[in-house]
Amino acid sequence: MIHQMLFTSLSRHPRGHGSDIDILSAAMTRNRQIGITGFLLRESTGFCQVIEGTEVAVRALFALIESDPRNFCVTQHVQRDVPTRMFPGWSMAYGALSAEDRAFLSRRKVARSGGVVIAFRPRAAGWAPA
Repeated sequence: MIHQMLFTSLSRHPRGHGSDIDILSAAMTRNRQIGITGFLLRESTGFCQVIEGTEVAVRALFALIESDPRNFCVTQHVQRDVPTRMFPGWSMAYGALSAEDRAFLSRRKVARSGGVVIAFRPRAAGWAPA
């Protein structure tokens, strides 16, 4: 089984700040070394991220992210075991959410117990790692 976690955080810097490249570059290198795959979605004020791997590796990485001073209000939304990875081949995929994307999604979000669940289905959408 693969352990998967979805969480959000607010950024101390606006989208496009140099720290975005630093975060992505470090994630791609570190995640490859520890067997983590995932997806980082950047929007104007923060991040939504899915990480997956062994439960030990996912929990350790989440603790590191929680303590990173470049973000705050780190909130875990989903933690589960799944039979296969959703992001095989991606040490960390990246996408940016535009204002138009955010407006579209805000009209279609699914609220559950005070939070928002965002479903990633890259295989169904025809995505493939570069």
